[in-house]
Amino acid sequence: MKTTTRRNFFKSSALSIILLSTIHRLFGQNSSKNENSQTNKSFEEMRPGEIIESIKKSPYAFVPVSPMIEWHSFHLPMGTDGIISESVSRIMAEKVGGVWFRSLSLGLDSWRDAKEKKRWGFQQDEKVFGMDFPDLPLKSEYCDVENLKKIVKNRVEALREIGIQHVFLLNHHGGKGQIPTIKELGEELSDNSMTVHGLKTYQFNDLTKEEGFFGVGGHAGYSETMWLMAFRPDLVDLTKQKAGKLLVRLTGILHSKPEIEEKWNPRNVSVLVAHKIKNRVIDNYTNYIDKLKNR
Repeated sequence: MKTTTRRNFFKSSALSIILLSTIHRLFGQNSSKNENSQTNKSFEEMRPGEIIESIKKSPYAFVPVSPMIEWHSFHLPMGTDGIISESVSRIMAEKVGGVWFRSLSLGLDSWRDAKEKKRWGFQQDEKVFGMDFPDLPLKSEYCDVENLKKIVKNRVEALREIGIQHVFLLNHHGGKGQIPTIKELGEELSDNSMTVHGLKTYQFNDLTKEEGFFGVGGHAGYSETMWLMAFRPDLVDLTKQKAGKLLVRLTGILHSKPEIEEKWNPRNVSVLVAHKIKNRVIDNYTNYIDKLKNR
């Protein structure tokens, strides 16, 4: 009986090692393959000749626009939004050509209203802006609409002058005003010489519940943890999050009520579903660009 138990244990352990090894290869193969390629360099790292050659082949510019300093609980980095949009932009430049940039660290947000404060367990007299919750140890960095527009326009106009035909402004931040502002900028800055696309990462993820994706947890929660795990798994540390139920105001994870149920604790996310997110987002983004070629 004991021999059988030991045999099953070692069999289970072996399967676990094989699974982890497979996951490592799935996430790591693309980055190692392109580690020294020209398109792996951001625009800021490229020499003039490299930029000119890249634009001749594919007149695309991938410009991530998302904050790099915003609280994302204890298990995710402060730059989660910017890192995700930047990682997607890099992969797309590697896949379809063109140039990609480091994130423009720009994020809009607002004062939390009475309904939001009640939903997340705050007192009505507490003043809360964006993710600057009173019980959290670090503050976030936000900007206003005027500055966001001015900085993005400045980048776009510089790209217009060097022959870029398509600029992809990619946002992952959900703060109030961010998504419509990026979309409006795309429409305002487009002309006959260049099209500016105001995009959000979410539009390229059409995974369903049947495929294992649940859009639960909001900011820094269950779903967003899988987003970062999809594109930068090395930056996620689930051990930094407590097990069991969590409180919104003490973790900075947004939810539909003050207490986050144990099943939606980010510690329970699926690595395999995260990999599906990566594949689906890149495939759908690629299809979006392919359709431009046929217009």
